[in-house]
Amino acid sequence: MSFLNATLIFGVLAAAAPVVLHLLSRREPKKVVFPSLRFLTQKFETNRSRLRIRRWWLLALRVAAIAAVAFAFARPVIHQSLSLTWVTIGMLAAGGIAVLLLAGIAASRSQSAALRYSLVGVAVIALLSALVWGATTYASGPRPTTDIASPIAIAIVIDNSPTSQWKTAEDDRITRIHNLADWIVSRVPRTSRIAVLDRSATPASFALDAASAISQIEQVHPLAVVQPIESRIEAAVRLVRSSELTSRAVIVVSDLSENTWNETLEGTALDELLAADPAVNVTLFDLGAFRGTNRRLSAMSLSDSTPPASAPVAVSTMVEFDGESKPDGQSVTAELRIYKPDTALPLVRDGDIKLPLLDVVDRVSVRIRGNGSSEMLMNVPPLSVGTHHGQIRLVGDDPLTLDDIRYFTLEVLHQSPILVVADNEDEARVIGQTITTPFLIDDPNAEYRVEMIGYRDFDAVRLMDFQAVLLLDPHNDFVSQERLISYVRSGGGLLVALGPAFETQGEPSKLLPRPRRRWRVPDPGTFLQFTQSMHPVLSPLAELPGGVPWTDFRIHQYWQFESDSSFRELARFAGREHAALLERIASGDEATGGTAGRLLLLTTPLPALADQTRSWNDFFGGSEAWPAFLLVRQIADYLTNRSSDSGIANVGNPHTVALPESGLPESQSTVESNTATNDKEEASDRLANRIQLFAPDQSTAVPIDIDSVSRDVTVMRVNAPGTYWLRGKGFSTGFSANIAPSATRLERVDAERFATLMSSARFHMAVTKDEIDLSADQEGQRVPLHSPVMLLALVVFLLEQLLSNRFYRRRNTDGHSVVGAGA
Repeated sequence: MSFLNATLIFGVLAAAAPVVLHLLSRREPKKVVFPSLRFLTQKFETNRSRLRIRRWWLLALRVAAIAAVAFAFARPVIHQSLSLTWVTIGMLAAGGIAVLLLAGIAASRSQSAALRYSLVGVAVIALLSALVWGATTYASGPRPTTDIASPIAIAIVIDNSPTSQWKTAEDDRITRIHNLADWIVSRVPRTSRIAVLDRSATPASFALDAASAISQIEQVHPLAVVQPIESRIEAAVRLVRSSELTSRAVIVVSDLSENTWNETLEGTALDELLAADPAVNVTLFDLGAFRGTNRRLSAMSLSDSTPPASAPVAVSTMVEFDGESKPDGQSVTAELRIYKPDTALPLVRDGDIKLPLLDVVDRVSVRIRGNGSSEMLMNVPPLSVGTHHGQIRLVGDDPLTLDDIRYFTLEVLHQSPILVVADNEDEARVIGQTITTPFLIDDPNAEYRVEMIGYRDFDAVRLMDFQAVLLLDPHNDFVSQERLISYVRSGGGLLVALGPAFETQGEPSKLLPRPRRRWRVPDPGTFLQFTQSMHPVLSPLAELPGGVPWTDFRIHQYWQFESDSSFRELARFAGREHAALLERIASGDEATGGTAGRLLLLTTPLPALADQTRSWNDFFGGSEAWPAFLLVRQIADYLTNRSSDSGIANVGNPHTVALPESGLPESQSTVESNTATNDKEEASDRLANRIQLFAPDQSTAVPIDIDSVSRDVTVMRVNAPGTYWLRGKGFSTGFSANIAPSATRLERVDAERFATLMSSARFHMAVTKDEIDLSADQEGQRVPLHSPVMLLALVVFLLEQLLSNRFYRRRNTDGHSVVGAGA
C-alpha cells in the first residue's frame, strides 16, 4: 500500500480531538443517598455500565470518522496483485469489529462473563491478526508507483508509409508526425526509456536519451518500401516488455489507410499479443482524414520494351483522381520525358550525382470529372540502339508527389536474327511474316532478321549466328543432332513444332522426351488449355480481356510423349492429360560464359497450312487466326529474350539486369587461364569486374563487384522509385522502379470498425493530444482506495450521528436536563 498524498496522512492525528474533549468534559457523577431504596443501587450500576459502553462506542466512532477522512484525503492505493489480500485483511478487521460490537451488546445486557470475555477474545484475535497481516503485507509486498512523473518504457511507432507524404497548406502530415512525436518525448520523465520505430526494417532499440530520440524522429521521412505495421507494433511491444521499468506503453501514429491496416484487421495476432503479460497499453493516434484531391498515375504499359532502332514505342497509363472531387472537373497534363544519351554520365561531381538532361518528347492533356479516371496515350520517338530511361510526369503539384511520376526503361536492340527451317516455303514464309509484322520479312526496320531455309541446307548453316532457331515439322534426324544440343546449351533459343515428318521409330533425341504415339482426336477435336498462364509466352494471351477463343481453333492430331521431369508443361490439350507445349531450360556452358538456353516443344505443327499438315490443326485456318499469330510472336520474343520486362521493377523487390556484351570483362568472353603478374594488372582486372550503381535514394555511387563468369548483376536494394543507372567499363545500362498504384490510395479504415475489431482493453484510440495516455500501465497496476475509504467515512459519520442522538437526551419544556455532546 502507498499514498499519493502521503503528507495528509498526518491528519489522522486530529482523531485525538474527540478523546481530549471527552476527557475535559468528563464530570463526576453526583452521589445521592437513598437509605430506604437499596433496590435502586443495582439498577443504577446497570445503567451506568450501559452508559459507559455507549460512550466508548461513541468515542470510537468519532475517532474513526476523523481518521477515515484523513486516510481518504491521503489517497491510498494498493498494488493490483495484492487486491485480494487487502480485501481479505479488511474483511478480517470488519469481522473483529463486528464481534467486538457483539461483546459490547452482551455487556450492556448483563450477559454471562464467559460469553462477554469469549467475544472480546475473538475480536482481539481477529483485529490483531488483521493488524499483523496488514503490516507484513505493507512492508514486504510490491508497492505501486505513486509518482505521476515516474519513468516509463515507451515506444513511438510512426507510420511513414507513402501516404504520410500528404502535404497541403493546412495539413503537412510528416511535420505533424514530427511535432506530435516530439511532444510525446517532452512529456515523459527524463529517466524514461524511449524508442522510435518507423516502417523501415531497422531493428527496434531504445534511444540513449531524449535528445537522441528527437534526433531519430527528425530523420523519419516517407518511405516507398515499408514493413507491415503489425510487425513493427509487435517489435515495439516486445521491446518495452524487455525493459526493467514497470510502466510500459506503445503509441502508434498513423493515418489509418486501408493499404496499411487491412491485413492487420483481418487477423487476430495483435489482440493475442496485447493479451499477454506483462501488460502494455497501446494507443493509436489517428491523424485524420485526407482533405484535398490527389492525382495518381497507375501502372504504365509499353507497346514494346525492346523495340528496334527505327520504331516508335507507344506508352499508355491511367490518371486517376482520389479524395475530394470537384463537380466541374479538372484538367490534367502529363509530359513524356527521355534522358539524353550521354556516355559520360551519370557521375559524382561535388558530392552530388549529375544525371543526363531530360527532354520532353510528348505532352498530352485530359479532363476528368469527379473521382474518375482517363487513359493517357503518348509515344516515344525512335531511339538509338542502347538503354534509354524515361518518365511520365504530371505537370503541377498536388498533396502526394510520390505517385505523380512513372519511370520506364527501354532496351533498343539490334535486329534479332532468327532461322526458320521448313521444307514447305509457304509455311516458312507465313511464320516469318508473323514474326516481323508490321514490317515485311526483308525490311531492315523490323525487330527480327528472318532467314528461311530447307532441311537440305540445315547442316551448312552456322547456328551460333542466330538467336533463335525454329524447326517446323522436322524429321527425327534433325532433332537428334549434337550441334542443336550445343546450341541450346550455349544460350540459343529453339522451337520444335512436330508434325507428320516425325516418327516414333526413329533415333531417340537427347533434346526431346521419348515419343509414345501419334494421337488422333475424334471430331470435333480438342483445343489448347494453359497450365502455366503466368509464363512469359502465355501471360499476354491469358491477360486479354474476355480471354482467347481457343475453342474455335481445333486440334485433330498431335504427338504424345512420355513424362519427363526435365520438361515443364505450359499448355495441354483440353479434356486430356497430354502436353501440347513443353519447355526445357538448358544449363549454360560455364566454360564459355554462356547463359541458359530455351527449348520449346509444340506437339502439333505450325502453321499447319501444307497438304501434309493441314489435317492436324486449325491454328491458322480462317481469317481470324489472331490467337495463333500472337502465340508465334510471343514465342519469338521469348526465345530471343526480347519479351523480358527487365527494364521496369517494383520497389522493394531485388532486380536482375543483364550486362551488355561490351561491358563484360575480357575473362567472360574468352577462355583464358593467364593471371596477373603484377599489382597494376591485378588492379586493372578488379576495375574491369566492377560497376557503379547510381540509385535515386543515394547521393553517391555504390560500387558492385561482379563475378568473372556472370552475365548479369542483381541489385538487392530497390527502396525508392526512380531510375537506377549501372555504369561499367565501356557500357551503361540500368532499370526503372515504380511504387505499386495501391500504395497511395486514400481510402481509410473506419475508426469504429477498427475499435470493434481491436477488442483488447489495453488498446485505445486517440485523435487529440489530450487523449494520449502517457501513464502507461501504472494505472492498471495500482488500485485506488480513495472512493471506498470516503464511503467508509460517511458510514462511520452516520453511525456516530445515530448513536449520539440515542445517547443524549434533549431537555424538554418541563425542565428536564439534556447532557451536551461534550459531556
